[in-house]
Amino acid sequence: MASPTDSILTYYKNNEFITYSQVWVDVPEEIINGVVDDFIYQTKYDLDAMFGWALKDMKLRKEKDGIIVFNFKSTEYDEKNDIIKNVGDVEIPNLINFPDIHVNDRMTKTVLADGRTKVDIDVLYSDNFLKKTTGVFYVNPKGIAGCWITLEIKVKFGRFFDFFITKFTYRYIMEWRFQKVMHNIALEAERRKSLIGK
Repeated sequence: MASPTDSILTYYKNNEFITYSQVWVDVPEEIINGVVDDFIYQTKYDLDAMFGWALKDMKLRKEKDGIIVFNFKSTEYDEKNDIIKNVGDVEIPNLINFPDIHVNDRMTKTVLADGRTKVDIDVLYSDNFLKKTTGVFYVNPKGIAGCWITLEIKVKFGRFFDFFITKFTYRYIMEWRFQKVMHNIALEAERRKSLIGK
């Protein structure tokens, strides 16, 4: 279950949305780091597996929505250049459809000297939907009690979407999804913890 101290905050500055999310996970750092490793691996090689847990219930496969419809179709990993190549559709119902939007990104995991795990997320290229996106995800172990996982992500939309997306719209189409993926990671870690010793 989500902790009552979990939080999410979004503000708008210099034409970009900045979202900060933190979620408490009642598991040792080894388990949450295993989940993070699987998240990165499956983002590169197994999109369908991601929809079974990390992207579950996030309306990313053409589910109906009043404001925007996402259809995350495929991912391919360019190992030589360490680039994850994603393809998907974005539709604003009754207004416009953008098929086969390409988004290239990179995720880099580092274990820091202070014991935290850091994952840098950088969108290197996107046509139409995003102009620039960067994120930093941390696993912050707190002894045997568990870990905080945090995400700070900065999103700047392409020209059409920048005009269309207000703070209210952003919360409806993006913010809750960032929080949802954080909770999905936490739930998967807690599920794995429950299996230990069975």
